[in-house]
Amino acid sequence: MQTTHRGRTITVTPPDGTTDVCCTFTIGDSGPQSAACLVASGIDPTDPAAVHSWLTARIDDYDARPVQARAYTWWYAPGTVTTCPRGHTKALDDDCTDPFCVRDARIAARRAALRTGITAASLTNVLTRVGHTPAQLRYDRTSKSIGFSCGGETVDGRRNARVCVLWHDGTRRLPGDDLPDELHAIARTLTSKGYRVEVHPNSVALRVYPKGSEGSGQHAYTPPTT
Repeated sequence: MQTTHRGRTITVTPPDGTTDVCCTFTIGDSGPQSAACLVASGIDPTDPAAVHSWLTARIDDYDARPVQARAYTWWYAPGTVTTCPRGHTKALDDDCTDPFCVRDARIAARRAALRTGITAASLTNVLTRVGHTPAQLRYDRTSKSIGFSCGGETVDGRRNARVCVLWHDGTRRLPGDDLPDELHAIARTLTSKGYRVEVHPNSVALRVYPKGSEGSGQHAYTPPTT
């Protein structure tokens, strides 16, 4: 017997009495499936009508729930599901819901967040490559030479949120003093590369946020007027 139910073509073939003692069935392009396992569900696997009734009820059940990652794709209407790289079934426009794939997606998202964040080391490399001189620092972060230094800052519990840039030349600077010319040059370099640069509200330093960030929304760096 062959019918169509919710977009699936169902074919149930009765046993031939020789090699097949149970019905076989296909749903779409599933290939022949034995109905022998239906005994566990209280279904007579030799009765085509009973097998067909179970199949249609099963399809109704699948359609009433989110896509099941471990279900065969042929349980679903053609064109509504695909497979993830691991071979799990998933809806066309959704992520795989298998626990292993969900875990991997979360790990990938965390790594992506780190890549799009900002660290003292990465910013130091950016500035050094274009010719700005990093200061040599002692263990207590006092400087042994003239140059800039970068320090990572945590914002609202988020690491790699911003970096503070200081200039070391032995001059004692107080809040309200003008930025040294070297920090203006560093700020121009970073803004030209797309970083969000702000002036620290309580010290003579720069705060640098990742590219595309809105920063704090305050204290944006403004080049001096000439």
